[in-house]
Amino acid sequence: MDLNGLIWTKNVKPLNGESWAYPDYRIPTIHPGLKIFALHWRNLRGRDKINAKTPEEGELIILRQRGKVTHIVQMLNNQLYPDKNPEDEFNIYRLVQVVWMTDNWDNPPENDKVFVCPIHFPAFGKAIKLEKIRAFREYWSTQELTFKQHVQSVLNIH
Repeated sequence: MDLNGLIWTKNVKPLNGESWAYPDYRIPTIHPGLKIFALHWRNLRGRDKINAKTPEEGELIILRQRGKVTHIVQMLNNQLYPDKNPEDEFNIYRLVQVVWMTDNWDNPPENDKVFVCPIHFPAFGKAIKLEKIRAFREYWSTQELTFKQHVQSVLNIH
């Protein structure tokens, strides 16, 4: 699998008392084998529209929650969609397709196992370009394997 577009990470959080955001049993299967869903952004007073529009079609985002990596998703287009309830805290979204998802919801991979270097990720739900994270950039610039090769190995992506 080509992970060349893997340049983002984003923290997500479950809502309404759920254990996980976007678990496999909650993602609709529009076409057999395709898992496409609406990836939401917090957007209080319209402050996060620019961030939500920034990842481009085809780029990949590692989704993190509760200190774990649960998904890698691909941006399907460049369209930003309003949610049906504009008063909701998470009222904008982008369409994404699952490229990889944990198969062990009892114990998804730890952030440290995937990113290796110690990174203090902010809890907000903005997309962060990996190259903008200093610790990430410094660590992965000195390694023999690329980060993408490491992710393929650790997550067993073929």
